[in-house]
Amino acid sequence: MIVVVNAKREPMLYSCGAGKDVEYVLASGPEYMIVNPGRDWGRNSFLISNEAGAIPRNWLYLGIPIRAVGADGFTLAATESRPFIKTITFDVKTRSLAIQYGVQAKRREVLTCKPSADLARVQAAANNVPVEYILARKSALPFLNPSLGQRQFNLSLYNAIRSKKNSTYAVYQLLAGVPGSQLTGDESLVMADARKELIKANSSQMSLWEFAGTYRYSWEFANEQGEANLNAGNWCRNQSSGTLSEYTSSGYKVTSQSPEIRSTNGWVRQDYPDGRFSGYVKYQAQCDGTFYSLVKEGSVDNELENSYDYYD
Repeated sequence: MIVVVNAKREPMLYSCGAGKDVEYVLASGPEYMIVNPGRDWGRNSFLISNEAGAIPRNWLYLGIPIRAVGADGFTLAATESRPFIKTITFDVKTRSLAIQYGVQAKRREVLTCKPSADLARVQAAANNVPVEYILARKSALPFLNPSLGQRQFNLSLYNAIRSKKNSTYAVYQLLAGVPGSQLTGDESLVMADARKELIKANSSQMSLWEFAGTYRYSWEFANEQGEANLNAGNWCRNQSSGTLSEYTSSGYKVTSQSPEIRSTNGWVRQDYPDGRFSGYVKYQAQCDGTFYSLVKEGSVDNELENSYDYYD
């Protein structure tokens, strides 16, 4: 019994290649981290574990769910219909890392990761899940390790990562994981500010001009008035990229609106290859409409990270 209690996990770091979608894998018993130091422009460290409870979405690599994880390795498997990465599998024994890409179905990358002594570099670079999470969980018995949600552990991880660039998500999750009554006033303010920043970053903003259905037009020759009217109406309708109801029904809210007249600002020539109207009609149009600014509020999670369209 004493031998079992004293059994320790020995973290092992593997380098899978600079510039790859997975640069390093840090393994410790049945828990793993993916760390990409080269990607300091965004979140670059991610957790793979069945001991950590419900892992926040953006602590998962590209939000890809864990299909299986154990001391022999792990498999991540996407659930999106058009994923950028479909599956990632790491085998501890062979140190083989296989990445199956999604829409590009024939693309499969298999890497052989090598033991690495770059732990200090990886620890310093990690800005999303702190490497200190792995390093602090030394016991082979999960219940003897500190756990997420414990005030002291969460705050130790928060202090290890809060000053790093692009650590906003980690700051929020680590503070939000502590009961509010156990946070200081300053910690509560930091958490609230981080939440606002994340929601703003994950919100979608757009503008829309919607045609009101009325317009004025000019024509060049009397016999072309009807055709000019038709062409001017079509031009006005084509200025709309959609209707307000289409966007509000999908979650967008109007932040501002104002009347706006759109004009051709001069003559527009409509050609007729069949020779009617001597081959073309010129018209001018002024279209009545409304310009809207819209926003769709996001959540603290970026839910598009593994969407192929997000990268396309």
